[in-house]
Amino acid sequence: MSDRKIRVTVTIDPHLAEYAERLVQAGKAPSVFAVINDALEQKSLRDRRGLSLLRAQAAQADPEKVARMKAHVDAQLAELG
Repeated sequence: MSDRKIRVTVTIDPHLAEYAERLVQAGKAPSVFAVINDALEQKSLRDRRGLSLLRAQAAQADPEKVARMKAHVDAQLAELG
């Protein structure tokens, strides 16, 4: 996480705003900003991990099997069109 921050104005659902404020009041987060920033960071990490796993699986794919599957899909599309 960088030390340089930018100001962003967002509108969130009321129940999420209340949840963030409860976390701050309970001492589980220093600020509403921190709650939202942490949530976005976690989402970013999940997305990057998922993409990494997808790429790893794609690297292990059997090219001949993939070609057969693509041909099958193309044939089905041709029948629809």
